[in-house]
Amino acid sequence: MKHSIILFLAGALLLPLGGYAQTTLQRSFPVQAGQTIALEFDHPRLIKVSTWDKNDVAIQGTVSINHGEHDDAFVLEPKTNGKILTIRNEIRDLNKLPRIYTIVQGGQTMTFQTRDAMRKYQAEHPGGFERMSEGVDIEIVLEIKVPRGIPTQITSVYGMVEVRSFQGPISVASTYGGVDAAVAEKTTGQIKAETNYGEIFSNLDTRLTGNPNDPEDFHLLVAGNAGTGPNCSFQSRYGNVYLRKAN
Repeated sequence: MKHSIILFLAGALLLPLGGYAQTTLQRSFPVQAGQTIALEFDHPRLIKVSTWDKNDVAIQGTVSINHGEHDDAFVLEPKTNGKILTIRNEIRDLNKLPRIYTIVQGGQTMTFQTRDAMRKYQAEHPGGFERMSEGVDIEIVLEIKVPRGIPTQITSVYGMVEVRSFQGPISVASTYGGVDAAVAEKTTGQIKAETNYGEIFSNLDTRLTGNPNDPEDFHLLVAGNAGTGPNCSFQSRYGNVYLRKAN
């Protein structure tokens, strides 16, 4: 599979937002001297990460599970193992939560609490549907601030990770979502970007080069030395990696 680094014009990466009932989330976790931070998330659609001058990890955002009916199933769990503070999410009893049935027809999205209600609608409105699905409806967006200068590792399964105004070593890995990072090149050391099935987009001045003899067909790894400062690494297995000039 042929890969390439694609130059792009800086701009906002827009993600659609729909109307839904939601719960506001706000948590804070103290960071001890000498600790590093590991953030592990499965279901948030968007995770925004930046640094600040306080000695704690602040997480705020919005949670909507089944249109607000089961928001309390989403929890954040801190754990300290030696010098690592790990904060991970969980949706408790996910397999036991009711399924929502969704139909998209004519650009309109309709949801139903039961399969029978969906079938009744289908019988009353014959015709083709653009999409039908069932499952727990999850819409979670988080904004996270970590202490400046502390090494931070972020893993995400389904969501996009957006990095802005981050001062410190950072490593981001997303499985199905992408990574969108604004990099201050003069105060950053090595920049590394990696993907298996996506592409890497960059408008940085830093020259990013890879190994043309990499034997893996579905793997692109590029790196470059930008300036002087902490290193950063951004990886997405199935999604794209966007590297932007910091404003």
